[in-house]
Amino acid sequence: MKITHIVGIDVSKRTLDYHHYNGLEKSHTIPNEDKGYRNLLRWLKSSVAKDVKGIMIVMEHTGYYTYKLEQFLFKNKINYCKKPALDIKRSCGMIRGKSDKADAKLISKYGWMRKEELDPSQPVNDTQLELQQLMSHRDKLVADRASYQSRLKELKIQLADKLSSQVIKSSEYLVNTLSVEIKQIESAIEALLQENEALKSNYLLVKSVRGIGFATAVHFLIATENFTCFDNHRKFACYCGVAPFENSSGTSVRGKTKTSSLANRKLKSLLTMAAICAIQHDPELKEKYQQKVKEGKAKMSALNIIRAKLIERIFAVIKRQSPYILKIAA
Repeated sequence: MKITHIVGIDVSKRTLDYHHYNGLEKSHTIPNEDKGYRNLLRWLKSSVAKDVKGIMIVMEHTGYYTYKLEQFLFKNKINYCKKPALDIKRSCGMIRGKSDKADAKLISKYGWMRKEELDPSQPVNDTQLELQQLMSHRDKLVADRASYQSRLKELKIQLADKLSSQVIKSSEYLVNTLSVEIKQIESAIEALLQENEALKSNYLLVKSVRGIGFATAVHFLIATENFTCFDNHRKFACYCGVAPFENSSGTSVRGKTKTSSLANRKLKSLLTMAAICAIQHDPELKEKYQQKVKEGKAKMSALNIIRAKLIERIFAVIKRQSPYILKIAA
């Protein structure tokens, strides 16, 4: 596919600001709704190119704000791609001031500079979208429950028998209610996975890896869009903040090799817990972890090796479409 025109769109909750990268034209603003999308389509065909195949729309990841726009573009066979906001921001150098119109221009400039690297995106399917919503809601409920549990525990320690019985009763009621809601949401997620054979199959394969539980497996399905977004485990390890990077410059700077803070922190946290579980129940990984610690590696560095190994195993079982078999020494 040859890209001949780049249009950058800055997406917000209510409006879209777009700019055609040709060095002259100003940015335009339309509402982020169906009427605005139709106006955008007319403008693309009249002012950019009659044949929309050579047009690439570039925009930032902004969660659900782009959902309807993506559906419209895909339906009308207009190529688009979403890029991380930080990548766009850092590629444009030092910027003074900020506005939606200026951002649209910057995005179009970024797209033009990287046009050879842009690959068309596709909107997530309805099942994947529902899975994202359910898991996001479940994570919020779990965080709320932990907050109430922690607060109640702290109050009991500090106030002891002076703590109001009404506070205890109310807090325990909220914790129990949230626990019930979490179970219901998890049941809904399980039912959704059962309805989709591809998701169900990959979910079971991921869970076959020792140390991987419900939450981690589902987040893998979401982050990889059911293992369609990442070619190999190395790229995904980088995305999760597990891959180590060199930190050196010339002959004087020799920093420690370390992971990047630019990562999916939720998955990184889940993989940490999975790695701790794995070294307790998988003899091979336990031995590997202990060996690295004996060699002088910090415990977190050794644990990071286990996180990377879990990612490698998960991608391996998905590739061969057969569950992981735990190796037990004779």
